[in-house]
Amino acid sequence: MRVLMATDHYYPYPGGITEHTYHLSKELINLGVEVEVLTSNFEYNFIEAPPDANLIKVHRVGKSFFFRANKSQTCISFSSRAISEISEVIKNGHYDIVHSQNSVVPTIPYLSILYSKSLCFATFHSNHGFSVGYELFKPLLLPVYEKLDGKIFVSEPALRTIKRHFEVKDYKIIPNGVDINKFKPEGERYEFPFELRENEILILFVGRLEIRKGTKYLIQAFNKIGNQHKNVRLIVAGDGPLKENLEKMVSDGLKDRVHFLGFVSSYKLPSLYRSCDIFVSPATEGESFGIVLLEAMASGKPVIASDNEGYKVVVSDGEDGFLFTRKNVDELVQKLITLIINPELRRKMGERGRAKALNFSWSFIAKQVLDYYVEAIEKSNYEDTHN
Repeated sequence: MRVLMATDHYYPYPGGITEHTYHLSKELINLGVEVEVLTSNFEYNFIEAPPDANLIKVHRVGKSFFFRANKSQTCISFSSRAISEISEVIKNGHYDIVHSQNSVVPTIPYLSILYSKSLCFATFHSNHGFSVGYELFKPLLLPVYEKLDGKIFVSEPALRTIKRHFEVKDYKIIPNGVDINKFKPEGERYEFPFELRENEILILFVGRLEIRKGTKYLIQAFNKIGNQHKNVRLIVAGDGPLKENLEKMVSDGLKDRVHFLGFVSSYKLPSLYRSCDIFVSPATEGESFGIVLLEAMASGKPVIASDNEGYKVVVSDGEDGFLFTRKNVDELVQKLITLIINPELRRKMGERGRAKALNFSWSFIAKQVLDYYVEAIEKSNYEDTHN
């Protein structure tokens, strides 16, 4: 079986779709599938790809353009030659399946499905409200959407997002995965740019510093607990347009215990999770799943997450973590203090989180996707022989 993964987001561009495409492709290859990736050219070398990413053949077309969408930064790819280049890759590749990663917007994923003569799949990652763009361009998008032989949604919220605009049938919900061998409790620890004191508790945030990630609510919560609990530090891993403003939000007496690490490479993230005691993600909206939560849980850490739809798919409140009402700083403070003063609860939640994360291993996720491919191929062969 030959599969083409078509995506605007791939290395060296960071993000959830990049990681999803890489891990799914790698695990499908381990299952005997030939996988290639079709993506964009990027002007900047944002992050370094994992060493084994060179085992996956990559075709690059067009050029990436960056813009704001869903209160976050994203990118699309296009150029005057992109259409002919995409058509050529698909024509010469003799793929059994063309698999679009992300939505049906008219870029690399859209054009790949448009020109495909193979079975077509799409994975939908986004969670957002009503989209004016989908409605305006529905006459353009619908023919490509209707070509899909298989639709994969990473969660119920992602499914509901598309249902607002298109009829959805013949689909499966297959969640994001986590590399349980990379993110695990055992292993080296992160080298922090400060000296740790005995019995210190580290609270960790990982994510882009932008509005919808809700980092300001975590800063506000830390300002409230920092003077009372002097054995606690806050670690902020990530970069983005709000970094300077967030740094200014930290109370004067606490600035030496709040550390902005900037962007942390995927190689160092596992050691960072292991080195911290509590993981917090206060995102306010737009999360369809919550990969960072799974990474923390796989690392054996208790999590505190806002109660947006995508996070409720991952966290069982009171079992492997806590959920709090979005933007409610006082509730976040309460959850933080509960874990700060109760090491045994932190340990138990971390163990339960690790056990849950094992059910989201990429090998297990890839097997579900492969089974869906086979199901579509068998259905297509049956229809061909009975028509």
